[in-house]
Formats: sequence, structure tokens, C-alpha cells
Amino acid sequence: MSSFSCPKCGAPVSAETGIHFINCKYCGTTAFVDRSGVMFYYVLPFFVDEEKAKGIFRRWTANPKANKELESKAKITEIKKEYFPVYQFRRDVDGREKIYVKPAKGTVLPGMSQLIIPAGDIKIYDEKFNPGDAVALDVDFGMDAYLPELEGEGKEQALVYFPIYEFNYEFEGMTYKAVIDGSSGKIYTDNFPTRSSVPYGLVAMASFGIAFFGGLLGSLVSWIFYILVVAGCLVGYHFARQVTQVPKEQPAKAVKGVKNG
Repeated sequence: MSSFSCPKCGAPVSAETGIHFINCKYCGTTAFVDRSGVMFYYVLPFFVDEEKAKGIFRRWTANPKANKELESKAKITEIKKEYFPVYQFRRDVDGREKIYVKPAKGTVLPGMSQLIIPAGDIKIYDEKFNPGDAVALDVDFGMDAYLPELEGEGKEQALVYFPIYEFNYEFEGMTYKAVIDGSSGKIYTDNFPTRSSVPYGLVAMASFGIAFFGGLLGSLVSWIFYILVVAGCLVGYHFARQVTQVPKEQPAKAVKGVKNG
């Protein structure tokens, strides 16, 4: 049996050894207990449904940095709706509050160290919260793994279950991952099929060549050749638009094995 003070009301609370979550009998706050202390236990609900998440993913595949065929050929193979556990540390650093968000679970998913938790939307987790069809992932390690590297003095620390959609998709025989923030719709990726840089180089070289010879001939032969400088700029602009043009958005394709609506 161990005792601590409720992080919300300060009332004494006792917990059996090995118990990680406990409710304060005075204020009802659910707290998370680990080897290094006691913290609030929050959850951030989903504000983006699965159909919107698929639309966000499809729009992202048409971004100018992605392979031009990614939008039409990317095949979504799996979508997981999850609550991913992260620690939120509020620290006083030289009189200013800084917030750190760190994964509470080992992961290779992109963006898990870049999540932004909106202060007004999180809710204290209690027995009334219903995760619905989402899966709450288990915590792998305690917050003490991060405490030595954090600046300043601790003001509040919390375990927050963050809503995400984990997308697995295939393109040209390769498998990739993307994560969509289930609260804001922001997408995180760290490795995806990119657009070749060759067309950019050819366009730049062609434009520079036309403009260079136009300027050279204009200064040596006749001013009329300065027209080539303008032509070089127009050619570069035209082909750059062709290369970077974003394809028109198409309806999201049905995802095998994923329930719609």
C-alpha cells in the first residue's frame, strides 16, 4: 500500500502496489501512478471522423512534394483508430512555462514527438469516458525516462491519450505509414514517395540557357534579343507549373476491411 496526494484536490489517496490508475474518492479525479510519481490522467477526444481522415490523406497525396502518381496509385491497406499514450510535462523554465510532449510507448510512427495538445479540449479521464471503436494503446515506460533531460522545474505532468489514425498504404510495391491527428486533422509523415528532382533541374537549365543567350545577344548584337530573356522566364514559369501542378482531388477510394460511416 502506498499513499500520495490527489493531483487535483490534494486529498490523501492510497493505492495498492501494482495499481496504475486510481480514482480520488473526494473529487473523482482519475490519476495515473508510476514509479516516479502521480500525474493527471487525460484523454483528448476524436474531432475528425474516419471519412474526413481519408479525405485528408487523399489530399495530402496530391501535395507538390509527393510523387505525381501517388494520388492515383496509393492504396490504403489498413487504417487503425487509436488512442496513443503520451506524457505532457509543464515546466517552469526561467520564469516561463514550457510544455513538452513525449511518447509513453515505444514507436516508429511519425510525429509522435511533435504532437500539440490543445489545452481547452482535453478531458480528465474517468469511468464515464467511452473510447468507442478506438483502441487505447498500453503505456510502455514511466515518465521518469524523460525527467533527467527536461529543463526547469516541474509544474504539472500528465498522461494523455491522444487520438490518431494510423494509415498504412502501398505504392509501387513499397509500404509506407502516415499518421493523422484525430483532433486537428494534421498529418505526419517521415518517409513517402517524392517527386523526382530531374524535371525541376531541366526546367531551370532551359530557362537559364534561353535567358543567358538572350542577354548576351542583346548586348552584342541587337536589343531585340532581350526578348529571349523574357521568353526564358515565361518558359520556366510554364513548365514549372506543369511539373508542380496539383492534380484535381478525387473521391476517396473504398478501403478493404474498413467500415465506412
